[in-house]
Amino acid sequence: MDVLERQRLQRERQFHNTRFSTETKRAQSKYYWALSTAQRNWEQRIIAAATGGRVLEYGCAQGLWSMRIARHADRVDAIDISDVAIMHARSIASAEGLSNVYFETMDAHATTFPDQTFDLVFGSGIIHHLDTERSLREIHRILKKGGVAVFIEPLGCNPLINAYRYLTPSARTPDEHPLVPADKRLADSIFSSSQWDFHGLATLGTVPFRNTSTGIALHRGADGIDRMIARIPGARWQLWFAVVSLER
Repeated sequence: MDVLERQRLQRERQFHNTRFSTETKRAQSKYYWALSTAQRNWEQRIIAAATGGRVLEYGCAQGLWSMRIARHADRVDAIDISDVAIMHARSIASAEGLSNVYFETMDAHATTFPDQTFDLVFGSGIIHHLDTERSLREIHRILKKGGVAVFIEPLGCNPLINAYRYLTPSARTPDEHPLVPADKRLADSIFSSSQWDFHGLATLGTVPFRNTSTGIALHRGADGIDRMIARIPGARWQLWFAVVSLER
């Protein structure tokens, strides 16, 4: 590992250790209302692929999804760069009496797992923190033949969303890079199949109504608009997030 890569990993570890040591609720969390459909899509895919299998959560934070998926999987391994997050995850899993989920502090670029270990690798908002090519090749290496990887990731093409990111630097690390078409082309070149479903543009306009009686209906209508936008090859990259399914 070269000096720049070590520095990058250290920045990520420090940011997330501070986050998991002090954070209670991020100011940006209200906007995830706009991604309700994307989250359901992602969850359904990972549960279907996890059932009865060997699973890895890639960037597990405090492991809440790993523990949820453990009810469906034979075994769940979970890794994160933050040793503070892993400490919390182990404590929660022990309190819950879970015996088939294992947490380790590990660099996602170079895991210690053997080739073709997992039926499923999944994560939420992790790939954009990493070197895209190194992480995708590592995921490909540790997936079994026919195994799948499922991620939900932010996209980096909408100028208004990028302007908001620029104005809120404390909410993210300096090394983050929301995904762009070049990342999709790279994934297409590594995996046998690559499916990207785009979400979250018109639905952002429904965020102020999330706690009102009309919020769900407004979100449903806006989600329909987003689905239409997502059918347009050039326009789909203006949406906020993608649910990404990759098959080895």
